[in-house]
Amino acid sequence: MSNFSILTRLSILSVALLAILIGSNLFLDYRLIQNAKTIESEAQLVGRITTANAASKSFGDLKFWLADLAVSLLTLSERNADAALKSLKVSLEKLKEYDPERVALIDQEIALLMNEALLAVDAYTDERRVIGNSLMAKARVHIQHIDEQLSGIVDELEEESRVRSSAGLASARQAVHLSHIIIIVSAVIGLLLTFLVLRSIRTPLSRLVTAMRSITKGDLTVQVPPAGKDEIGEMAQTVTLFRDSLIERDRLAEEREKAQAEARSAQEKLLEAIEAVTDAFALYDADDKLVISNSKYREMYEYLGLPIEKGISYETIISAAVNKKMIVAAQENEEQWLKERIVRHRNPTEPYEHLRADGKWLRINEQKTADGGIVGVFTDITEAKARETELGEMVDRLAEARDVAMKATQTKSQFLANMSHELRTPLNAVIGITEMLEEDAIEDDDEDMIEPLQRISRAGKHLLKLINDILDLSKIEAGKMELHVESFDLAAVVRDCVDMAGPLASPNNNKIDVSLPDDLPPMISDVTRVRQVVFNLLSNACKFTENGTIGITVTQADDDLVKIDVSDTGIGMSPEQLERLFSDFSQADSSTTRKYGGTGLGLAISQRFCRMMGGDVTVESTPGAGSVFRVSLPREIPSAEESGPMEGALSRPPSKGNAGGNVVLVVDDDPVARDILGRFLKAEGYDVAIAVNGEEGLQKARDLRPAVITLDVVMPGKDGWTLLQELKDDPELKDIPVLMVSIVDDKHKGFSLGVADYMTKPVDRQRLLTLLERYKLNGKGGNVLIVEDDGTTRQLMRRIFVSEGWRVREAVNGRAGLQLVKDAIPDLILLDLIMPEMDGFEFLDSLKTVPEAKGVPVVVITGADLSDEDRRRLNGGVEQIIKKSADGAPAFLDEVRRYMGQHLIVHAEISGETE
Repeated sequence: MSNFSILTRLSILSVALLAILIGSNLFLDYRLIQNAKTIESEAQLVGRITTANAASKSFGDLKFWLADLAVSLLTLSERNADAALKSLKVSLEKLKEYDPERVALIDQEIALLMNEALLAVDAYTDERRVIGNSLMAKARVHIQHIDEQLSGIVDELEEESRVRSSAGLASARQAVHLSHIIIIVSAVIGLLLTFLVLRSIRTPLSRLVTAMRSITKGDLTVQVPPAGKDEIGEMAQTVTLFRDSLIERDRLAEEREKAQAEARSAQEKLLEAIEAVTDAFALYDADDKLVISNSKYREMYEYLGLPIEKGISYETIISAAVNKKMIVAAQENEEQWLKERIVRHRNPTEPYEHLRADGKWLRINEQKTADGGIVGVFTDITEAKARETELGEMVDRLAEARDVAMKATQTKSQFLANMSHELRTPLNAVIGITEMLEEDAIEDDDEDMIEPLQRISRAGKHLLKLINDILDLSKIEAGKMELHVESFDLAAVVRDCVDMAGPLASPNNNKIDVSLPDDLPPMISDVTRVRQVVFNLLSNACKFTENGTIGITVTQADDDLVKIDVSDTGIGMSPEQLERLFSDFSQADSSTTRKYGGTGLGLAISQRFCRMMGGDVTVESTPGAGSVFRVSLPREIPSAEESGPMEGALSRPPSKGNAGGNVVLVVDDDPVARDILGRFLKAEGYDVAIAVNGEEGLQKARDLRPAVITLDVVMPGKDGWTLLQELKDDPELKDIPVLMVSIVDDKHKGFSLGVADYMTKPVDRQRLLTLLERYKLNGKGGNVLIVEDDGTTRQLMRRIFVSEGWRVREAVNGRAGLQLVKDAIPDLILLDLIMPEMDGFEFLDSLKTVPEAKGVPVVVITGADLSDEDRRRLNGGVEQIIKKSADGAPAFLDEVRRYMGQHLIVHAEISGETE
């Protein structure tokens, strides 16, 4: 109440009483209106009852006249019956709004009644009394149903009338009762509001008078009533301000005495703190006069013989120091140095250092204060300078150690490259000779030798995988592992890995479940490393699970990460085992190694591959319940280049029934090269398919199965060497001849042919046989040159070639091989890349200088991994030949014509034999 003025409160009281009076009247009016509506509703109900009774009466007349008509057969009875029927239908039409379903039923019964009655009349007319009596009996059944329905309507209406009458009387009585209650409540509320208003005025006024009397007696602690928004509140505010002003006067006097005491104490503490500072400290005012300093500052200038005390200027002190020859930098030009020092002191910017004559180094850090003074901190850094000198010497020693380490790293990298070749080459011999001996044993039916030889072969392949893992791990540690970034279909990679893991799951009776999203976008990463990670996890899951389920699930996260989860229901791992799971050469524990075997490198390499690609692999496991390995990789490696648009198209579709038989697939990102090569091949009568990048080329190779593929060396994303390796790794595409082609811009457009095929050691015997079949001339072997420094490998390949009818020449290095080429041009060259004197890269360069050797297919066979630098060397060799040849295009087209003709003929012969 105190929030309102007294006048407002009285007005509110009057309005409230008036509102109660108006409200009660409105309520009574509302109830009277409701009662009037009830009476009106009852009148309508009475009308319905009258209509229902009229319908009953009309139906009674109808029954009478129908019965009279059946007896008398008089026309008058018939007319009366029709009149009664019409009256009945009028009444029923009015009742239809009240009960349409029952009225419809009555109408149906009336129709049946009239039909039966009229048929009975006809029967009586024809003197068929028995039939007439039967029909009248049926009519009476309908009469009974109609009577029941009409009686039901009348009873319901009468019951509703009684209910509404009772409700109306009860409502009237309730309205009278409520009116009495409203009058009583209104009177009580009015009295209560009057009491509250008077109380809201009298109570605060009495409290205010009491407070004013206490203040006038000197009691300033008395509580003044809270200030409201009325006239009494304004008086309370005035009294409060008066009391507070008296209190504030006394408080300020007390605080002034306290502040003076605190200032004296603070000044003493400041002097103690400045004195305790380990560095020299000084404060100068705007006139450059010393205000305060500590003993360290005074000791710093005690040799001057000046009183370093309040009021002395800094210029006086520093001038005396210069005169005493204590500043080493000032000894050459005292006047100039002193002038610059005063300027720097009065306009400080940053700390600086100077050396004193006694060998001490000082760091001076000066700052300007808000009132224009100068505060300075002077630090003795003599020991720091000595340590700085020692540190400089240490840095020089570290630089020398770094150079030694870099040299060691280069040596290690070269060692890895050599080991890749030197380890795989003898393994090639072991595996190859074992397979040869196994074939001989099978031919001789020597059962005692077959199984041991197969065991040696399996051991050799296992050792090869171990060597590959160790070399991968070593290259990662040396920072020499390279990522070949390209765009690929992750779903296809996962399916390939599942297919490869199928033989591993079958022995342990395991099932592999795959869950792939339908809208998985392309992934831009290193497809080989991704495939290796997924396959490692799948093979591990198959190895440690028996009679269970291996699950692989791929999802696309919101943060553009690809999630690959590989789960199993196998033996699981404890927390202690998980801690060393990703360590090199480590499995869960020694018992796991004894039971399941393995080197413990797969998971370590997989984790490092993931981290190289910007992701990671983690694991969750419960002993006895299985494990879940979770791989997270960025969908796109940031440094990867996007592949070009997929715009190639077939210039002429191959004919049905001979798909790929005459099709040449041209894979090149250069539109000029595609146009030149495409027009030439079409002019030669070939069907040409075009692909503008490696991804499209791989897909079209799968779709079309062309007779020959021409492949550009240098392309964005997936280059020619990567695509060539994928083609040779695909069992359905490995037998398609591939012609490596490159075109570059010089003053003239030029072409050059590169290697025709690519194989890795150990050489797959069946693949080599397929390769030889392709290069046979007229179904017979030709002249082959094997350029390989390893004698065992040469012996293995010589045996295979000779058995297939080839004439073989051998060379132990590129230089000897080049001489043999010059002596007699071979039909096929098998080339190792890593050799002494002249390696395979140099041999390819030199081979281009022998005009007669153009078009000779070169198959690269190497035990070394092709690094990015190796690819650049191969590609660079092609480009270099182009720049030397101004008329490269015609020569190139002649080579293509001979090469394509040779391989399409071979392809046709093989196809015919197959058919």
